[in-house]
Amino acid sequence: MAPLANLLGLVTGVLCLFSSPGATYKEKPSVFTFTPGSGGFQLGGPSLAPEIRVSQNDAPGVLRAARDLAADFGRVLGTNGTVVVADWAATIAVKTASRPTILIGTVGQSSLIDGLISSKKLDASAITKKWETFTYQVVPTPWEGRDNVFVIAGSDSRGAVFGIYDIAERIGVSPLHYWADVQPIKRQHIAASTLIHTEGPPSVKYRGIFLNDEAPALTGWGGSNFKRSQYGSPFVSDFYRHIFDLILRLKGNYLWPAMWSSMFYLDDPKNGPLATEYGIFMGTSHHEPMARADKEQGRFLRGSWDWRSNKAGVQSFMQEGATRSKDWSTIYTLGMRGSGDAASATLSSSSLEEIIAWQQQTLTKTLGKPLSEIPQAWVMYKEVPGYWQAGMKVSDDVTLLWSDDNRGNIRRVPIGDEEKRSGGSGMYYHFDYVGDPRNYKWINTIQLTKTWEQMTLTYDSGIRNIWIANVGDLKALELPTVHFMALAWDREAFSGMDSTTEWLKVWSARQFGEDAAGAAAEIMTTYGKLTARHKYEDLSRTPFAFHATNYDEVELNYQEWVDLVAKAQAVYDKLPSAVQDSFFEIVLHPVLAGKTVFEIYSKVTLASRYSTEKRISTNQLAKDVQAAFQADQAITRRFHSLRGGKWNHFMDQTHLGYNNWQEPSSNTIPRASTLTAASSNALLGVAAQGNTAAYPGSARLSLAPVSKFDPPSVNRYIDIFARGDGTFFYDITANVSFVNVTNRRGSISSPAGPTDIRSILGVNWAAAPAGSSSALLTIVNTNATSQSATVVVPLENPTIPSDFKGHVEADATISIEAEHFSPADSSKEYAIIPNYGRTLSGVRLPPRTASQQPGKGPVLVYPFYSFTNIADATVTVYLAPSENANPKSPNRYSVSVDGGAVSTVQVVALTNGSNQPQGWSDAVIRGAYVKSSKVGRIAPGKHELKLYLLEPTMVVTKVVIDFGGVKSSLLGPPESWRSV
Repeated sequence: MAPLANLLGLVTGVLCLFSSPGATYKEKPSVFTFTPGSGGFQLGGPSLAPEIRVSQNDAPGVLRAARDLAADFGRVLGTNGTVVVADWAATIAVKTASRPTILIGTVGQSSLIDGLISSKKLDASAITKKWETFTYQVVPTPWEGRDNVFVIAGSDSRGAVFGIYDIAERIGVSPLHYWADVQPIKRQHIAASTLIHTEGPPSVKYRGIFLNDEAPALTGWGGSNFKRSQYGSPFVSDFYRHIFDLILRLKGNYLWPAMWSSMFYLDDPKNGPLATEYGIFMGTSHHEPMARADKEQGRFLRGSWDWRSNKAGVQSFMQEGATRSKDWSTIYTLGMRGSGDAASATLSSSSLEEIIAWQQQTLTKTLGKPLSEIPQAWVMYKEVPGYWQAGMKVSDDVTLLWSDDNRGNIRRVPIGDEEKRSGGSGMYYHFDYVGDPRNYKWINTIQLTKTWEQMTLTYDSGIRNIWIANVGDLKALELPTVHFMALAWDREAFSGMDSTTEWLKVWSARQFGEDAAGAAAEIMTTYGKLTARHKYEDLSRTPFAFHATNYDEVELNYQEWVDLVAKAQAVYDKLPSAVQDSFFEIVLHPVLAGKTVFEIYSKVTLASRYSTEKRISTNQLAKDVQAAFQADQAITRRFHSLRGGKWNHFMDQTHLGYNNWQEPSSNTIPRASTLTAASSNALLGVAAQGNTAAYPGSARLSLAPVSKFDPPSVNRYIDIFARGDGTFFYDITANVSFVNVTNRRGSISSPAGPTDIRSILGVNWAAAPAGSSSALLTIVNTNATSQSATVVVPLENPTIPSDFKGHVEADATISIEAEHFSPADSSKEYAIIPNYGRTLSGVRLPPRTASQQPGKGPVLVYPFYSFTNIADATVTVYLAPSENANPKSPNRYSVSVDGGAVSTVQVVALTNGSNQPQGWSDAVIRGAYVKSSKVGRIAPGKHELKLYLLEPTMVVTKVVIDFGGVKSSLLGPPESWRSV
């Protein structure tokens, strides 16, 4: 396996994506200091923790969160705070105190907060009558005889709770203290400065998560940790306490509960009241209207789930849902789909209008409120937008909850009058999915910058009433969940194109410490790039997505995983032992597990190629595949053994051996090719990079043309290998002095090794002939000189003008990363999204840009220099797999060369709103739409390619000009040499 090992150092750009010029994540500064003598009002120290006072007339959720804060101070200081329930009169009677005092409460509900306001000691005007807003500050001389108190005030009860948990996080308790075992930061001193900290209202009104596809992992884990209900579900109130705690600590307020085999309101009678006590709005998923679970239909519905044939039965069933939940915090899902999360054969636009009208009448009657005061959402999922697009009418009170395509691409944003609806719009987004083209529900495969880009489009398009993310089992998806909730809380903090990268550094510092923060953020940024290329479940498709020969794609992609594991392991090894578990769960595990799966499929693919070349190392690759399969199981066992088995079952999800959309029943290992050793007198084998033939099958091989302007990441090489057991010596000679090779002489030995040696070509271009020429390499088995291979090395040594700036052709190809456009006035309207997509970055128009006309408007200009005269060159554009978010204006781009004819390409076909467009499945699997068009004759010399994105819902990542040399691959050719 020497060729793979020899690629160390040849891969460029693996982690250089992390540069962050002009990053603009804007978090408010902390009011807390942790160094003795730094001043401020001391809240804690050795054996010192605050007294926390809450008014008895405040909301139960505020009192509960206050107790959490007392415990959180204990986690950090080693000494818990003390909660005292007292009114204003009793509080101001305390003139002296042995401990610092924190007052917590809700404006208009807490006598403590209202007493401070009425005495003009606290100015709450910045938060009063706002949704979920809070402030905290030191209040000097709050009453006679008291020097200082620290005050947390909320505009409403959730505002107060969010203020409490904001403080908990800032002093050192992570929202993931339970779900990812993030250890509290130990403090010897906590003090508050005189700064006033205010946050809110949130960017999105209702922000939450959906526990879904929860078997086998979450269900198996839950069954081992919680007493099952009479219906067999482990998702009882003790379980949901952990979920509610996380949501509130992330400043969220909304949950769709687990539903595959569960019934939230029936599995535990405490569930509904508990959610309201915590301040969580409960909803139900897209096919569970009127607060009734899917599994309730089979148990309690009289008759079939069909409006046309069983209207009375369906109405009675829905009425019971409204009645049961009327006293709890609920966002009601409206509408209806077919049974079992499927499209209905009998529903129509008119019948859906009738259903929603009846549901609204039922809600107003049952709850005794006008529609404007009842949160309600109609989920525009899968086939449902087709009904709406056909001309349906529903009252403006309904939130239109739009959806992505289940693979993270927004299907629709509000247009026209939809933006004026009083109920607003929402977005249902996926980090996990079961369905076509394949499930992805094992571990995190989410690129955070893609989430940022799509949810920025969502927010800037006016979708601000509801955001909810399908987080599957939750465990293993902690990072994208936390990121999503941070965006929903304060979208404006993520104003810059690189804000997610900066956020990731800030967040990592809180989880793993300042010393590891930069590296952890860098690792997960690169991880997002690698998983954007292919999800694990898609890797078993044949042929393998990454090409075994062209551009060394399989080898280089796998090497990036190897390098990433090495970096993650190095960080892990230096961490304090108390931090290692959380780092493993969030960072090292997905990197290590992901690398192992990629190793299996990459080496199966290479073994297939090696077997045709008769390399004896084919057998070692087959052994490596077996070892990686065993390693995959060992990694699972390691995860399940963490914290004394705390997370047992969370990696039970199968992920190897998919052959259709549904998960396999067990992990299966793909078959790797093996070889029978050749006779010992025919040992020499030679392969030339990019050539599917090999010696001795072909005595004369050829490398692709070697150019002075080859991409910086490209190395031309030949492999010398054993075809059987034994030892031989080889010698490589060149027929010209200006061509040299590494590893010119050596020995090959099997089975002792090395069985393969890579010899990299070098050219002294100053001595090489100008223009086109060639050289010959001769490889001889010096043990048996009759065994001799010849490799032809075409050489291209052209010149370009000294003043040229741009990309230069090599191997009849020009490949351009989208961000490397030439500065121009109109290009300044485009934004570069660093660390986006599969290779380097993305480029897009601002989200609210109007649709452009072909060949007009803001343009990206790419100067290039070519040497090939071609009658009709092809330009291929690589774009993110974005949807036509505006159904009246499909995603299109225009391209032209040297001011010639403009070619306009429609990337995504229009649909009726019910189905995915043609080509969608292939695009989401490979992580890109790849579209080509002809641009006419291109003669040798300077040229200028112009690219116009015509819609703001598109992101371009790469542009390739084909002069006849482009080869098949997943990622496209590596970027061409560029004069800057």
